[in-house]
This record gives sequence, C-alpha cells and structure tokens, in this order.
Amino acid sequence: MNFLSNLHAHTKYCDGKNTAEEYIIEAIKQGFKSVGLSGHSYMYFDEAACMTQLGTLEYVSELKQLKEKYKDKIQVYIGIEADYYSGYNKLLDKNFGFDYRIGSVHYVKNKKDEIYYCVDNTPELFEAAISEYSNNDESEFIKAYYDNVINMIITQKPDILGHLDLPKKFNKNSKFFDETSKWYTEKIDEVLNVIKDNNTIVELNTGGISRGYISEPYPSIDILKKIKNLNIPITISSDAHESKNLSFYFKETIDLLKKIGFSECKIFIDGEFINITL
Repeated sequence: MNFLSNLHAHTKYCDGKNTAEEYIIEAIKQGFKSVGLSGHSYMYFDEAACMTQLGTLEYVSELKQLKEKYKDKIQVYIGIEADYYSGYNKLLDKNFGFDYRIGSVHYVKNKKDEIYYCVDNTPELFEAAISEYSNNDESEFIKAYYDNVINMIITQKPDILGHLDLPKKFNKNSKFFDETSKWYTEKIDEVLNVIKDNNTIVELNTGGISRGYISEPYPSIDILKKIKNLNIPITISSDAHESKNLSFYFKETIDLLKKIGFSECKIFIDGEFINITL
C-alpha cells in the first residue's frame, strides 16, 4: 500500500480512546511515513466531544515534544479538526502552531436563536433537527449544512475538508432524504465548485465505516466521480478515535479510487502536501 499516512485522528484530549503517543507508536508499527493528530476544536455550546481551551494548549505542547522525540522514526504533525462555528483561520493556525487544519461542519445553527443542531450525533437528534429547523423540510436543513461548508471554505480556508457529505451518516435506505434528488445533486455541485475554486483538499474519510454507520467512505461514490472530473485534490483518512483504526479500510478505499479512475492523492510529507501514486 503506497498511502502510509493519516492526518485525522482523535486522542484523549477530546473524544478519542488513546493518547497521542499511542497513535504515533501504532503508526511506526504500520510503517507510516507521517502521522498527524487532529483534536476537535473547542465549542462552548457542546463541550462533551471537543478539547477544552486549556487542553488545546496542552495538546499542542505535548505534540511538539513527541514530534522531536520520534523525529528519527516518523514525521509527526500537529493538526486540528476545526468546526465551522469555532471560526478558525490561517492566523490562528500560525499562532497555535498547527501544521494543518481539517475544516468540518458538525452543526447547523437555528435561524432565530443560539441553538445548534448536531448533524452526526444520533438518528433521533438528526430527525429532531430537521423538524425544528425547517418544519420537516429535509432539503432546507441539508442545504443549510452545505451552506456552512461553503462559507467555511471561503472564509476560513481549511487545508482539508472533513467528511464532506456527513448528513448521509444516518441516511441508510434514504431514510431522511434522497441523495439522487435534483435539489441535493445541484447543491453538491455548488459545493464542489467552491472546493475547486479554493483548491481545498477533500478527504476520503473511513470513520463512518469503522463505527458501523455507513458502508462506504465519505464522500459517496457519486460525489467522488464528480471530484475526479473536476480534478479536485484528495487525501485518505480514517478519522480514528482508536489507534487500532489508524489505517482502517485504506486498502479498500485505494481500490475504490482506482476503480473510479484516480491515479494519485495527497500525502503530507516534509511539511507540505505532495501527490503520490496510488
């Protein structure tokens, strides 16, 4: 397998089960060329799964030490998965000392007040969000999610876009919306054009598979075909919450990419994103 890296993994500083060092040791064991950790950014309205403000500083400090400790064995990078509503940008990245940022949308804010609906918590909360936000108009809620993705890419400039089509997490058998409907495919096209214009890297995220929610990576095969046609750069990640899942479903994902027609993807080496052959 040529792709020997992962930039999306969560430690005990947020909702992960392993320490940063345990991830690094696992990456070395698997022969990785590089590994990055990406704790969830602090969110004042939903603190359960994210790093605290103090924890963020401790996280960066520890990773700087680990980067030095293991420099002769593997390249270690300091990242963050910054939610749209946390407002991260290039200046904050520099001030914190992040090597890269994954930009993700996990919430949609109520149109009238300070209520934030989580897109990927439980099917029940997802259904309630659709009901409360848009009076059961699923298209309005899903479009609001993708509007956040668009605004995040334009205003916050993440290096990588995390789990692009996250709303499909609980959508098995089109339970909540039809992913082939015109309104949905047109919205996806709008998002992809913004991604293309901003040269944002799209991750193929296998985390939904490892946690048993979906049977294919984010984004879907139909979206991947459009990404290929637009020549949008991609990378592969496992969104690991346990070190054992560091390279979960990577081989199958590479096989899928080759089948669609991809011949290369991005990997982070020597402090920059470069293309490697799949």
